[in-house]
Amino acid sequence: MKNLIFVLLVSVILCSCKNAAAKKTFKIPSEITTMYSKYVNAWSDSDFSTITDDIYELPFTLYLNDTTIIYNSKKELVSFLTNSFNTLEKNNYGYSITNSWEHYKKDNNLVVIEMNFTRFLKDSTIMGAKNRTATYILRKKNNKFKISALIPHTPISD
Repeated sequence: MKNLIFVLLVSVILCSCKNAAAKKTFKIPSEITTMYSKYVNAWSDSDFSTITDDIYELPFTLYLNDTTIIYNSKKELVSFLTNSFNTLEKNNYGYSITNSWEHYKKDNNLVVIEMNFTRFLKDSTIMGAKNRTATYILRKKNNKFKISALIPHTPISD
């Protein structure tokens, strides 16, 4: 009887672990995947104009581990991007790719989405962590989604 209870308990634990590790699947609307494709390309090309005009919404909020920064103007946003891209350039950054979507939740005109991505050096070797993640808050305005907030889970320019 004790063996049966032990086997049942282990089975329940293993099944629970297997279910917890299962990846969630969800359908990301094409308007969002298209916007992210444009974003990753613009980030890889250090294209401030595309990012500030077509991707980021003002005010733009950056949630860091120890502080929150709100950029209220395009000038502030360009300054942030310039500093980030200068650091990336010093670190020999080449480009980024999207690996997968780890979380997606839509509520009317707001979306919370987590992206898994990889950064590469100019020689195409992986820069730092292979699987980086960031969480984004998107807002739909004028029939178009833009990123209004970013929570990087790894440093932005490393």
